[in-house]
Amino acid sequence: MKRKAKRIIPQSPKASQANLKIRGQNRPGFGGIVPPDRFVVHIYFDQKDLAECADVFLAQQELLQWKTITGAPIRNWKVCAADWIFDHRQRMKRRSRLSPYCSESF
Repeated sequence: MKRKAKRIIPQSPKASQANLKIRGQNRPGFGGIVPPDRFVVHIYFDQKDLAECADVFLAQQELLQWKTITGAPIRNWKVCAADWIFDHRQRMKRRSRLSPYCSESF
């Protein structure tokens, strides 16, 4: 049985630039601009109910120079922040499970 070849329609360079603008990669607030504005990070963390942790996240990322642990530059800070928030919540759950005297266990 023969396989059918897929037909590829060539796009002009202008069309690919238009797709990039539509996706919003270069617009502020979408996560594509690294390092982000502090105000935007505070809004993001406030939406996640962790407004007090925004400065801790920013300080940690500035210490790492907005790079991953392997040394690759961060392309989208919102993905990094979502991972950080998940890890933070897991640490808080673990802390409350381990210590019966923790104030968060009540």
